[in-house]
Amino acid sequence: MSKIRLTPSLIINLAAFVCFVSAMAVATVYDLRISEALSDGDGFFAMFFAVFGEYPAYLVLPLCGVIVFYNHDLFSDRRASIGIRLAGAALTVGGWIFFGIQSTKLTEIPYLTGFAVIFGVLLGAAGIWIGSLIDRRYMHRLFRFAVFAIVFTLVSVAVMQIMKHIWCRMRYRDMLKVGNTDGFTPWYRIMLGREDMIEGGDYTSFPSGHTSSAAHIFLLAALCDFIPSWNKKSVRIALNCGCVVFTAVVAVSRIAANAHFLSDVLVGGYLTYLIYLALRKAFFSKGKLNFAIAERSVSGEEKEAEFGR
Repeated sequence: MSKIRLTPSLIINLAAFVCFVSAMAVATVYDLRISEALSDGDGFFAMFFAVFGEYPAYLVLPLCGVIVFYNHDLFSDRRASIGIRLAGAALTVGGWIFFGIQSTKLTEIPYLTGFAVIFGVLLGAAGIWIGSLIDRRYMHRLFRFAVFAIVFTLVSVAVMQIMKHIWCRMRYRDMLKVGNTDGFTPWYRIMLGREDMIEGGDYTSFPSGHTSSAAHIFLLAALCDFIPSWNKKSVRIALNCGCVVFTAVVAVSRIAANAHFLSDVLVGGYLTYLIYLALRKAFFSKGKLNFAIAERSVSGEEKEAEFGR
């Protein structure tokens, strides 16, 4: 039987697990009281992160779409190459259109659909043009990262939405509207009979989608494996600490906004982080999905560049 080696990464993740379990124990008893104590409603702190807290997830598709667009040459088959370009363009423009639609959280926009389409096409075109200025070798190296980030986003969003429809937990702000907390349920109680009430967002408290979206900022830490200047211990530590702080601040803001309970934000953030760790392990561990075609391309270009010198 092989021994488990206590690496710094393993120790940190074990500590994170202990903190999560401890915080969930507190939430199990004091969920409602914590929401009452932190309630801020429409305060600046709550509203600011209600808008910007989700941006890490919203930016994945449009930015990674550009990377996918410029990796069409990794495929010798012409149809596959064209398909990759079309997919990259669709992800880029579609991602910015979705981003534009979400701008209504910041301000009311007339003719929203038309605005979002124009916004998406213009920013999508700008993104693809900027991508043409980046060294193709870096684009090839980032291909694995882009596919990983897109899959991570799709999986985490799907998991959060499925759980919301299973738990059907009432939000604290909706309890305030009716003037009582009779609808409060502890996080461990599943309320499947409320599915028909989900459409208005009243019963989608558990887990927190905003905190899950905020946790997508950990993708920055994954970039350390692809950007040489970031591949340093000090940079990795700084990025990971920054990601934890950002996610935690967004989590607190969701409680202050009366949108979620402590247990909601804990599960939304930590579960998304676990999905990130699992998919990163699957995509980048030796012998797994290593996108050898991109590695061969990068290796070939580097050898060619070296020969040219």
